[in-house]
Amino acid sequence: MEKKLLSDFCELYLYDTYSILRVFENQHIDIEKNDWIRANYKAHFGKRPFVVIADRRYPHTLDLDIYKNGKMRNKKGMAIVSTQEAEKERALVEQKLFPHSFAFFDNLENARAWAQSFSFK
Repeated sequence: MEKKLLSDFCELYLYDTYSILRVFENQHIDIEKNDWIRANYKAHFGKRPFVVIADRRYPHTLDLDIYKNGKMRNKKGMAIVSTQEAEKERALVEQKLFPHSFAFFDNLENARAWAQSFSFK
């Protein structure tokens, strides 16, 4: 079952075992905005493991400190979706900061299939 949340900076879609985060164009994701996202993950998933799909169809910036300060033990995978070369380069930097499964896709369908392939016990 899908649950859609809307803020002034993003759309957040929550499913049983994964989420899709779509940040709006020209936004900057800082610690405060990430706290809103994390609070919604916590409310929806609780302590259950989940995967995040970052749909990066719109250009935006990201404070990399969120990887240090925003760790959630139950976030077990991260997929970046984009066709932009700059996003691939940024994802390589982010991958080093994320301790679990990390993948890059150029379409949402493949990222969803990857997220759904996780078997959480």
